[in-house]
Amino acid sequence: MSSLSIEQSNVIYRSSKKQMQGICNLPRDIKFDILSRLLVKDLCKFRCVSKHWCNLISNPTFLDFYHERSRDNPQILMMNDSKNDENEQQLIHLNSMDLDGKVGNELMKSIYGEYIDMLPSGHGLICLFYENHFYLYNPATQEFVSLVEGSLSPCNDHGAGFGYVMSTKEYKVVHMFTQSESSTGFNIGCEILTLSNGDEASSRPWRVIDQCCPYVVTGCALLVNNVFYWTRADKHGNSSDYDLILALDLEEENFRTIHLPNPRSYDEENYMFLVELRGFLCLVDNFAIPPMMNIWMLKDANNITWVKEYSIRFDILDGFDDVYTIVTPLLYHNEEIVVDSDQDSLHYYNFEKESFRRGKRLNMQWDTNQTWERPLRKTRLSLYTESFFSLGSR
Repeated sequence: MSSLSIEQSNVIYRSSKKQMQGICNLPRDIKFDILSRLLVKDLCKFRCVSKHWCNLISNPTFLDFYHERSRDNPQILMMNDSKNDENEQQLIHLNSMDLDGKVGNELMKSIYGEYIDMLPSGHGLICLFYENHFYLYNPATQEFVSLVEGSLSPCNDHGAGFGYVMSTKEYKVVHMFTQSESSTGFNIGCEILTLSNGDEASSRPWRVIDQCCPYVVTGCALLVNNVFYWTRADKHGNSSDYDLILALDLEEENFRTIHLPNPRSYDEENYMFLVELRGFLCLVDNFAIPPMMNIWMLKDANNITWVKEYSIRFDILDGFDDVYTIVTPLLYHNEEIVVDSDQDSLHYYNFEKESFRRGKRLNMQWDTNQTWERPLRKTRLSLYTESFFSLGSR
């Protein structure tokens, strides 16, 4: 799906009544095809043109078609923040663009938090959070809302996850919180906030599930096929133990553990994390020596069948530094893997050519005040897709 430029959209928007009537007379499938190439903000304008256009664009069949097609045209959301020491607020600057670097929407907000984490959903909404403070943002519609505060968790600040459940068309926010602490470990509760299209997100309640979380988890959860996954730590928060993945099934609302593939092959110095590619949970193992990445794919979650799907060399990646560079796969797109390597642009790995190509340069910000040999990138980014999903604030 190739998005039309702002100029092209405005030309259509200013078309005469006769021209608009001509488009109205086209078969519905053709109208759907034309409209699905526009950005959400432009389609929201067209809803105001006439009752016919409003009904057409609000048609559930069109919305499903649009959301399905928008998955082929991912957008980039970049976030920069700066701290205000006087009131413990962070001024966050959010701006979006497509993979070709065409700038879209922009938003600046002041929110509470010392360090703001960004939880992408892989779909239309982005979740920002600090401790038990959560915020939802739809870059396409510019809706930004604060959620009801989650339970306080003084012992664990990173047990959170966010994702979209396609079967129910709902977003889920999950939050771990420490209920109590003893010499034998932590008693960790789990609460979930569910959001449907049009719900008033700012007033949606949290619901504590029956089962306690059996482990202290590290990092942010990843939602794949209705299951949240975390890399785990032991009951005392020792994050050096990475032999298991903790899973939370949203349908059954129970926890289980998944063994990693061939754990003896991993070195403690290797950097491992979870991503979703092609609809599968993947374990990414970045090796320092030799500089490369192995991507293990969980092909069968029930029988725990891991397959080493990809091995990618880093010595062919332009700008790679084995000390400073962390390479993160973002998505599988057009037979390539799009990766973020903490540089000023994304890179695309082609399996047939076994080579990287550099994407368009992005407007990144860098931390020039730190003492490392080279500046570290301040800008954090994630991918999302255009969506009409309403947070109920308008």
